Amino acid sequence: MKAPKKNFNLKKENVCSIVITFKTNTKTFKNILRLHNENFTHTIIVNNTREINLSNFQSNQVTLINNPSNLGLASALNIGILEAKKYGFDMVALFDQDTLLPEDFSQKMLNNINSLQIDEKIALFSPIYFNQVTKLYGSIINFKLFRLIRTKPNPGVITNPQYVITSGSFIPISVLDDIGMMLDDLFIDFVDIEWCLRAYASGYKIISYPKIVISHNLGDSCLTIFGLSYPIHSPLRMYYYFRNALFLYRSKNIDWNWRLIDASRNLFRFLFYMIFVEDRKTYFRYIIMGYYHGLIKKMGKLKE
Repeated sequence: MKAPKKNFNLKKENVCSIVITFKTNTKTFKNILRLHNENFTHTIIVNNTREINLSNFQSNQVTLINNPSNLGLASALNIGILEAKKYGFDMVALFDQDTLLPEDFSQKMLNNINSLQIDEKIALFSPIYFNQVTKLYGSIINFKLFRLIRTKPNPGVITNPQYVITSGSFIPISVLDDIGMMLDDLFIDFVDIEWCLRAYASGYKIISYPKIVISHNLGDSCLTIFGLSYPIHSPLRMYYYFRNALFLYRSKNIDWNWRLIDASRNLFRFLFYMIFVEDRKTYFRYIIMGYYHGLIKKMGKLKE
């Protein structure tokens, strides 16, 4: 019998942390960066808000890149990844500005990655997240024929979700070279889903470690209906959400089953916002505009 391959032998100095900031609270971010400095030997901050000065956070351990304007999450991630490649890192760990890490987070991730024995292509390694907005753990996402399956994470079971959120993802540089970078046109929303589905279509798997948990903010507020909690996003985020979804539905590179599943879910998502969320007129305007721009492929940053 063929012995399984051991793919990685990584140390902390082989992995670079990339944090994307936008209108960040510098007092709060000070603690976030402290956790990154404890977990990684080097961190790249990509600042999407020119008006906020983060120069005090630069050091031998921290590289700061100031974008001239808000270039969006996808482009900022790509800028950070390219910088990490210049430094010669083997892997990047991607984060939003509000993600809280345990102090032993990177070591736990690397211990699990290095102990992996598998003869398959792995696109990324991910923890699970606890959403501080809904006070719920993120689900393990898979889809079968015409069905999306959400499973509660079991700490004792390593899983293979079909997509995960960006924050906390460990991605080998060699995989990015093979699959490609984040899709700039999306700007924000569906950036992680599109990349994961692209990796999945290329024969890669995703590995999630439910024993490792990060704290993350998903949504601007929380709405509880019939005992279930739902994260609520701003009208502008709903514009990008519905626009990018429609854009991906028309992409030949995206799994057709996912397109059918998500299109049906988006109908219910639209009705949810129209029935339960306040300021329905504003949401309606942004969602319809998002659908229209997705249809005509008007992508990038919305110019209002």
